[in-house]
Amino acid sequence: MRAGISYALAEAMDEGHCGLPVEELVPLSEKLLEIPAELVETAIRLSSRAVPSSPTISKAAVASSSLHFTEPRREVAEKLRTLAVGKPPWPSIDVDKAIPWVEQRTKLALADSQKAALRVALVSNVMVITGGPGVGKTTLVNSLLKILRAKSVTIALCAPTGRAAKRLSESTGIEAKTIHRLLETDPRTGTFRRNEEEPLDCDLLVIDETSMVDVPLMRAVLRGLPERAALLLVGDVDQLPSVGPGQVLADIIASASVPAVRLTEVFRQAAESRIIVNAHPSTMA
Repeated sequence: MRAGISYALAEAMDEGHCGLPVEELVPLSEKLLEIPAELVETAIRLSSRAVPSSPTISKAAVASSSLHFTEPRREVAEKLRTLAVGKPPWPSIDVDKAIPWVEQRTKLALADSQKAALRVALVSNVMVITGGPGVGKTTLVNSLLKILRAKSVTIALCAPTGRAAKRLSESTGIEAKTIHRLLETDPRTGTFRRNEEEPLDCDLLVIDETSMVDVPLMRAVLRGLPERAALLLVGDVDQLPSVGPGQVLADIIASASVPAVRLTEVFRQAAESRIIVNAHPSTMA
């Protein structure tokens, strides 16, 4: 029965869930195991895998031992809270001078929303930049990186997939890696070589397509992040959530514990694409 319950939870994880409420898990396991619901409930009660849900949810929930509610998600939350109250590792930057300087270098005029986001990013130790396609996330990130590189800030770029990493490299002119490659996966153990004992060598870590990052992977990233480093999360929160368990980007934004900027203005070139225009919820019927 416990094996069947674990399998049902594993199936739920494949759909992005961190756990299941008891009233959903019991009928699912009952159907899978073809045994009475009472036996399933008994197995859950006797199992140490049953844990109470967060205070905002009144119903009990069950998580697998590999993704206990009180472990990966709490660790991610605590590390992000610590980052949020810290100071960025670069010296104070005069934004009023930096913005015209970077506009001259890129030959692009930043929109007011991008300038406001840049002001926040330059004083934040952790930040989220979100928005749909064509709203200028790439331009904003490039402007930020140019300013910081002029201050000799060491930057590492990564993304969940090889395609996203390649696109990030092309847009920034800086080498970007997949998250797994950046953290140096150890094929013998399936773990990452980069962790608290051997962190990454960077002052700023930028993760693109963060909506695709699940809870275990975000925990691994934060374990490999140096204590002195800042973190920038970029992605479209309206995209489909990660394949793995959790909705990391959406939950971080909803927590309001981390500075988050949502760009909404679709720029002229992007506005000419009907695909991009119709990708934004505000334009849909």
